[in-house]
Amino acid sequence: MLSSIRKFAKSFLGKIVIGLIAIAFVVGFGMSGFTGKQNVLVEINNEKISSQEFVNYIQKIKITSEDMERVGKSILLERILMNFISEKIIAKESEKRGFQLSEKSLFDILVDDVRFKNNGKFSQIKYEKFMLSTGLTKPFYENLVKETEVKDQLLNFYSGGIKLPVHMIDDLYKKENNIKEIDYLSLTDVYQKDTISETEIKEFYEKNKNSFKDTFKKFRYIKLSPETMTGKKEFDEEFFKEIDNIENSILDGKSFEDITSKNKNKINIVEFVNSEKTTEDGNILKNIDDKPFSEIFKIEETKSPKFISHNNSYYIFEIMDSKSILLSLENKKLKETVVNQIKVVNQINKIGSLINDIKNKKFLKKDMIELANKNNVVLNTTLIKNILDDTKFTTRSVKEIYKFGKGDIFVLPNKNVNYLVSIKSEKDPKIDSSSIEYKKYITKANSEYISKVYKSYDKYINKKYKIDINNKVLKRIENSF
Repeated sequence: MLSSIRKFAKSFLGKIVIGLIAIAFVVGFGMSGFTGKQNVLVEINNEKISSQEFVNYIQKIKITSEDMERVGKSILLERILMNFISEKIIAKESEKRGFQLSEKSLFDILVDDVRFKNNGKFSQIKYEKFMLSTGLTKPFYENLVKETEVKDQLLNFYSGGIKLPVHMIDDLYKKENNIKEIDYLSLTDVYQKDTISETEIKEFYEKNKNSFKDTFKKFRYIKLSPETMTGKKEFDEEFFKEIDNIENSILDGKSFEDITSKNKNKINIVEFVNSEKTTEDGNILKNIDDKPFSEIFKIEETKSPKFISHNNSYYIFEIMDSKSILLSLENKKLKETVVNQIKVVNQINKIGSLINDIKNKKFLKKDMIELANKNNVVLNTTLIKNILDDTKFTTRSVKEIYKFGKGDIFVLPNKNVNYLVSIKSEKDPKIDSSSIEYKKYITKANSEYISKVYKSYDKYINKKYKIDINNKVLKRIENSF
């Protein structure tokens, strides 16, 4: 809503987002179906706005039938209504402070937009193309620009002239650049060491039996090599002519037997195997490349030959049969999968319990050391230089670490591993107040503070304005066009 203005103001999408100030209210309160108000389209804090006023607004911005056809009637009217409500609220807020945008100022903004310039000058053609590519109309877009600029004035009123005290800038710099020494161990390594009993495996399997069905396909194929097709070793013109003939035969509906009749002794038959190249007894199929094999499992029809090529290798495949099988624990791969799933579930439960113990101060640093020793897992130590130091952990994980201070213990997800982390020590950095980096932090601290101001203003707007839309009246207006 309003707080989006700084983030998005330079982009077209941003102007759409911040132009539609009322969307949040509509979503929050829904599309009312209130009765007894046949000609009331919208109420803003009990101020009734008639359907006729909205129709006049539509006529004023000169929406054409071509616009409705290009964008879609419902979508276009919804956009116009959101803009209409937005203008009403902006007008109310801006009037209190005396903010407005003249037609000349609007013109200056548009001609100064680099997207509409050609050789440094405003191009009407570029402006028209922009409207076509975005699905907007010129009056609609110009209203959005006007609203954006007025809101910019409005928010500058609340945030302009802010000068933060030095300690706030220093605090932000220290927060993002203090050096943290941490101890950490892999909880994934700890819990992967757990031994899963046969009883646990069988119980888990029985409970989730329906999840262990798999599709198996029996197929046959022949690899089309030059030796097979022409008796030569070279991929010459004769070979590719034969390949073309085979593709045409398949398109003509010829059977696998007819196409391969000259090379029956070269046909390979593969008994039932699943999409992971695993046979019913858990063995792995190895003599077919992954890419052509994956193409086989896209084939739904049986007894319908398909031509597949990959890396200068050419095949004819045919699915002979397909079936869904409930895998048993005799399948080695399934049993491994069940064991791993049990370990994952156990790990989730144990980590949940650990987080709860940490929260309730029942798990301390000595317990962390004991956990590492008991499970023969290394307790590592490393330095993190600042909030952008991703040499050990991902940027997202480092930002999470910087939410904690000295002595804190917490669980840290990082990619596919869960770590238990303890902040061992911290060292605050020093910065020259006359440096370029310090000036950057002045800007950053001001930006963060202004963002808080905008959020506060958002809450003020949300509380102040209640929007109700009469959906029945809106539908009637839509049907009238």
